[in-house]
Amino acid sequence: MAETTDKRFKITYCTSCGYRDRAVQLSDQLEKDSSDQCTLVPSEGGVFDIEDNGVLLFSKNNSGRFPEEGEVMTIIKKVKDGKTLEDAQTHAANDAGHSGGVLDWIYSLFRAPIQK
Repeated sequence: MAETTDKRFKITYCTSCGYRDRAVQLSDQLEKDSSDQCTLVPSEGGVFDIEDNGVLLFSKNNSGRFPEEGEVMTIIKKVKDGKTLEDAQTHAANDAGHSGGVLDWIYSLFRAPIQK
């Protein structure tokens, strides 16, 4: 897999966290489902981001989790069908079986800015 910047999808992943295998697996799935190529970008800091032509579709740092199986393709399909990115992300998470809940609420407490 050659690294160039003209590919449709870009997956940025943390090398020190061991996310490379997940990135490769998702890249293979995106390339299979969409017939478009994916660039893998090694990074640091716990990052696992998926972009489509420069648009951030999913961020582990923002969501506190990895994407569920098929979730990224669902986001792509819903945006193509006219949903906003935010609606597509919400519906895709629900469709993939990630409906939020207590753990998401607890994680959100740690991600929320401190009010002074």
